[in-house]
Amino acid sequence: MLNKNYEKKSRMIPYVRKINLNNDNKSARRKPPKFCLDCKETDNCVKLFSNKVNKIEELVDNLYNNQKKKTEKFSIYNAKFTLNNIPCEIEYDLANFTLDELEKLGKFTIQNFIEDKNSSSTPYNKNENENISQ
Repeated sequence: MLNKNYEKKSRMIPYVRKINLNNDNKSARRKPPKFCLDCKETDNCVKLFSNKVNKIEELVDNLYNNQKKKTEKFSIYNAKFTLNNIPCEIEYDLANFTLDELEKLGKFTIQNFIEDKNSSSTPYNKNENENISQ
């Protein structure tokens, strides 16, 4: 009894295939449904979001490869100066400095930079400057 009811229901809706005879006996393809404006905007947002996620995934995947490169320590400070007309160079690890020591180093560096900049910015000597003023 159950089989008869099932067969009746399945045979009620026959499968119909549309054929367009005007187009070289090719079957007609259905056009994709047109999206409304909200659907288009949502689709664009989803594409944009998935592109961003893909870029993030690429960066995470390549993170291991990028870490193999040697990273420079930003805490290393090279000081070059002259003492009694002898060039000297000292390398400091700033990670071991206290805040007061870093402040003193910063002030000293800025003062020397300003003095060096002022002395190198004048294209003529002091003697020439005195001759011009007379």
